[in-house]
Amino acid sequence: MFQVVLLFFLLGAMATLRAEIPPALEAAVQKLIADIDRWAYTQEVREFDKNGKAVPGPTLERYDPSKPEDEQWTLRLYRGQIPTASDVRSWKRQKSREARRRERPLGEIIDFDRAVLSEEGEGAWVYRVPIKPGASRRLPEDKFYVLMRVDQIRHELTRVTVRTTESFRLSGVAGLAAKVDQVEIDAHFAVIDEQYAAQPAQISAAGSGRIAWVFRVGGRAEVAWTEMVRVKPYRDRFDVQIGDVKALDF
Repeated sequence: MFQVVLLFFLLGAMATLRAEIPPALEAAVQKLIADIDRWAYTQEVREFDKNGKAVPGPTLERYDPSKPEDEQWTLRLYRGQIPTASDVRSWKRQKSREARRRERPLGEIIDFDRAVLSEEGEGAWVYRVPIKPGASRRLPEDKFYVLMRVDQIRHELTRVTVRTTESFRLSGVAGLAAKVDQVEIDAHFAVIDEQYAAQPAQISAAGSGRIAWVFRVGGRAEVAWTEMVRVKPYRDRFDVQIGDVKALDF
């Protein structure tokens, strides 16, 4: 089955912002950066096959950056069931595999210097941002682009969308030729507290393609964040400083 690549928000680092970036977009990203790892939340993941049928689930996890790194994620529900010890072990192995396979964060591979205003209205600016040439092994620069929506009053991100411009080929999957027809990753932000920047509230990812040019494959995943609580990052207890910019990892 074709795997839709989910790249989660707010976990990676990106290059230092420069003056060439549109001021409103820069302000929005900087506000997001200031809140990195300052929210604990519950994450619900639901998956669907190419026919829209739900895969057994959902999986419910709790993230708390105020705890030591190896204790920050806890499993509450696994594929719709109270997790057994075996489930917890499987879940931890899956988390480990995801960490090893994770691509460079979105903030590192999109070219903020070439961001352009593509739409204005309804209280928002929408910027189209290209992928840097050669920066990503999964997102060919000529096949993908990113749309970033900024609220004109709060100067905060309210939506980030990654889309394909056209179909493209992938290196072999299990030794077979593969073609990706369409991919879209769409993230919406919500204001949790008026004094802080809007945070990711829901993300969806969908894709379709063909293997061996014959077999149609695809799927969809939805992730929602709830029970948001403001916390002090564990790293702050030791005066550890993160990089200049740490945001937009999906």
